Amino acid sequence: MPEWGAGAELTAEGWAPAMYAVVRQFLERLGSGDDLIEYTTGDKRIAMAVLLFRVVTADGKVREEELARYREILEDYLDVTPDEMALFERIVREEADTEQSLFPFTLIVSKMPVETKRMVLSWMRDISLSDNELHEFEINLVARTAELLGIDLEK
Repeated sequence: MPEWGAGAELTAEGWAPAMYAVVRQFLERLGSGDDLIEYTTGDKRIAMAVLLFRVVTADGKVREEELARYREILEDYLDVTPDEMALFERIVREEADTEQSLFPFTLIVSKMPVETKRMVLSWMRDISLSDNELHEFEINLVARTAELLGIDLEK
């Protein structure tokens, strides 16, 4: 039997029922496989915002111009009000810090219409250009995101 940690036992009374409940809920969200997973508006906004925030931090420096453009996009297009901006940004930063891969966020965005995917890429480009310095990491981030979204940047 595998080692599960100090004092952990694979019993009906232990952690196993809770773990299986989480897996069951996840599988229920997947449905039969014929339907796409439906995400809430909040999930979509968070996913898009994390991709945008990654551009702000891509070169290792958080510049005021990039942050200002990021916040402008959140307010103007993702309907984040000034009152909820601090909380929304905190959630986005936590998500970005927790998950290092782009995949979970691009998976959500990939279910959106092509126009929305192109808009997200356009916003990412806008943020990367807002400080008048285009860093190689920013270019690579936008290109990789486009690839994961199935968007050809040459078109």
